[in-house]
Amino acid sequence: MSAAPLRQQRSAHAPRTEAAPRRHLRPVAAPESSRSLVPFAWLCVAIIVAALASVLLINTTMAEGAYERRDLKIQIADLHTQQSALQETLDTNAAPANLARRAARLGMAPAPALGSVSLSDGIVLETGKQ
Repeated sequence: MSAAPLRQQRSAHAPRTEAAPRRHLRPVAAPESSRSLVPFAWLCVAIIVAALASVLLINTTMAEGAYERRDLKIQIADLHTQQSALQETLDTNAAPANLARRAARLGMAPAPALGSVSLSDGIVLETGKQ
């Protein structure tokens, strides 16, 4: 069979539609976009403001921490100076000459003999003369 008789057969059975336009298919305008960009823009602005506020808060907190750390370092240095002064005073007061002078002021006299105390018996054991 050739292609020409098939075309004739199809066209004989198919209804002719070129003469009558289809009424149910017509061009329609696209619906307008009802979405606005304003909420998205506000969201972007809110995110930027929140980021800037958080950076400012973190920076302020870090600055406060730096000032506190500086104050603590100064306080530690003062305490070291005070400790050195107190240690020097203790060493001066613990010197044998100062101890003897303060004991004499309190009315104490040097012991004629050296001894030790037995803690288990509570007896003074003399070991010799001074």
